[in-house]
Amino acid sequence: MRRPLVIAALVLGGTLAACGSETSDDPPRTRTTDSAAPEDDPGDDGWTATSAPPLGPREGSVAATVDGEAVFVGGFSGPPCPPNADCVIPPRNYERDGAAYDPASDAWRSIADAPRPVRPFSSAAVIGDDLFVLADQTLLVWHSRADAWEVVETPQKPGWAALAAAGDRLVLASGSDENGIRPDRVYEPATGAWSTLPEDPFKPAFDRLLTWTPEGLFLTAKEIEPDGGPADPGLVLVAVLPDGADEWRTLPVADQIGAWRMTWTGTHLVDPSLGGADGGEVNNYGRVLPYGGRIDPVTGEWSPLPSPPEESTGGWPVEALRAPVLAVEGWLYDDAAGTWTRLPEPEDAPPDPGPAKWVGDVLVVLGGADWDVPDDPEDWSPENVWSTDAWAYRLG
Repeated sequence: MRRPLVIAALVLGGTLAACGSETSDDPPRTRTTDSAAPEDDPGDDGWTATSAPPLGPREGSVAATVDGEAVFVGGFSGPPCPPNADCVIPPRNYERDGAAYDPASDAWRSIADAPRPVRPFSSAAVIGDDLFVLADQTLLVWHSRADAWEVVETPQKPGWAALAAAGDRLVLASGSDENGIRPDRVYEPATGAWSTLPEDPFKPAFDRLLTWTPEGLFLTAKEIEPDGGPADPGLVLVAVLPDGADEWRTLPVADQIGAWRMTWTGTHLVDPSLGGADGGEVNNYGRVLPYGGRIDPVTGEWSPLPSPPEESTGGWPVEALRAPVLAVEGWLYDDAAGTWTRLPEPEDAPPDPGPAKWVGDVLVVLGGADWDVPDDPEDWSPENVWSTDAWAYRLG
């Protein structure tokens, strides 16, 4: 059984750049404590509505944490397309504008428009105070201190690729080899030079993610079989490229079939995805294989998520993957403590939250969607489906 490929799910430095996650901050290594059962919903006291954002209704804006602010850029502002529907998304409705929010002062500010339209759910990564965005086939960088954009030349068209930060370097990596093998590129912003990563041991593969840790660059992927089809079950293959090495080292296969959200937490590589699959009636695996799991980067040992809650039992389904706490599927997962806390929904918020980012201990969510208002889909419009409000949740 296989979920759809996640184009922008390439992670380095503890961030998800698949759907546009980022950061170059490396959390400290922490000790794992005994896990506990999921905690009850603490109520909505942790949420506050922010001041009014300067952006119109939209979905899929790039979200990033840059120099102490939550930054949102681009997205789609055309006719709303409900989840799981097959709709034509007109590129003319891709936006270029953006805004930054400072939780310390509860202040929003507009930022310079991007030089290209930024399609929804574009991949992004942050290096220092610069935000890199893959706007379709063009690599852009926003210099936050100057509030100015620049186009970065790439050695080839990015294709099916994602961005991520590895310390002071940018990685442009292939998400899948299904349409041909493409090398993973590394960009040095200080010099403007490009180089190529050593070829990994799993080519061809799909669901490829790269995650940078203090132990080196980790690759998780799934096998493409000789007939061109995906392995079933698609257990997660793991390899590491230590810093300064020119050859990958293969690690034990992880006993999970997800790894779409792999994130460095300071203790483990973690995919916090809940649930699992048994292969169904035709190709039953004989057991349920979990989507999520954890990998110790020192030993390479895989372990299941500690006391995970049941799938689809969480609160407001915000997604923001950044150590020390990961927001996923309506839960706040603390990997150091091994605990899960249900994330409440703020008052008057739409059922489907918009893009989100952590700024320190503050979780910032911009907008969201309510597909029940109005009742007739023909009456849906950006104004009555997508919220233009924002909320901040403070840990503790």
